[in-house]
Amino acid sequence: MPIEREPASPVAALLAALREFRVHDASPVIEPGMPMFVAYQGPEITQLFGHDDVGAAANRIALAEHTGTHLDAPFHFDRHGLTVEHVAADALLLRPYKKFDLSDRAAGPGELLDAAALAAAAADAGFTLEPGDVAIVEMGWDRHWPEGPDGADGSFWGRNEPGLSEDACRYLAEAGVAAVASDTAGCDVPCIDGEIGLGHGHSSWFLPRGILIVEGLRGLAEVAATGLFLALPLKIRGGTGSPLRVLLLDRGEGDGA
Repeated sequence: MPIEREPASPVAALLAALREFRVHDASPVIEPGMPMFVAYQGPEITQLFGHDDVGAAANRIALAEHTGTHLDAPFHFDRHGLTVEHVAADALLLRPYKKFDLSDRAAGPGELLDAAALAAAAADAGFTLEPGDVAIVEMGWDRHWPEGPDGADGSFWGRNEPGLSEDACRYLAEAGVAAVASDTAGCDVPCIDGEIGLGHGHSSWFLPRGILIVEGLRGLAEVAATGLFLALPLKIRGGTGSPLRVLLLDRGEGDGA
């Protein structure tokens, strides 16, 4: 008689499935002098004590909530919205993502990308945005990290960026996404040399509707169009946001995850 095998436990099945995925670290190193959105100062890291002094080492860090890859909580732009410690712990834990690759458009500072551009990118990649997805907008802006074009200094990335038009923000919000993420410092917000334009996602379509924003992703060109999004914010009392370590999991191009 054939030997009957015990079915795999849910945990074992999950671990086996996750081993099939590639893991992409989509966050920069947090360090002094790193590029920042124009509204914020960069982090400070100072040594408290070192190995030569006491046989161990520890640092003190001081940084804005919106440093590096980070989450914008609803309260950031909505006085009635959730602060970051009240955002569900699993809000960004193993959610399906869909990546809108707009990098070939080479959008410049202040340029707005519209809903038609998003729809065309989805069609090219062969996916449909579903409720609960994380919508990742790849503008190719990390090509300016850490140095800007033509010898511009490291502040260029955070003082300049394309954004999303209001109809693009509406397109994403009406699809029922859980979050919108980008490789720019301000997601939907256009900027030209430090002049900040109106971000319809921040002010109307995303944060006031409980849709989270993730900004400052890196290396999206290496990531497949679909996969899993994994990140956890710090539990900061009254926080308007939090730094994140974002991992993107995929099976390669067209993985169908």
